[in-house]
Amino acid sequence: MIPAEAASRGPLRVLVVDDEEDIVEYLSAVLEDNGFSAIGASDADAALEATDRETPDLILLDIMMPGHSGLSLYKELRRREATAKVPVLIISGYSKEEDFQRTALRQLSLEHVPLPDGYLEKPISVHNLLIRLTALFERS
Repeated sequence: MIPAEAASRGPLRVLVVDDEEDIVEYLSAVLEDNGFSAIGASDADAALEATDRETPDLILLDIMMPGHSGLSLYKELRRREATAKVPVLIISGYSKEEDFQRTALRQLSLEHVPLPDGYLEKPISVHNLLIRLTALFERS
């Protein structure tokens, strides 16, 4: 069972960040259908503005975006006090998890940035997404 409600404060908030608007809409709909509150952002600036307004409970972050990459956004989220501890699941359609771990994770560890809380390959399986969300929320 997805722990979509946190005590009495309502549905858990998930920020979906992807430069492909249809993916933002799809994942937001899936989340909303499963009891979450979804906030969408299509670039790094919109994502930072969204986190300034209200800190999400979890962030789904596309790693390959134009302008600020998802990796640079991730580093910025980790530097900010409000989002430093928010779980982040990286999503990507361009690299397998093993490739991501060899390159991006190595760079993050060299810069002493905490590692993301997980990785999902596109196309995203709804079943796998919900399993990962459940595990992350049960941990925290």
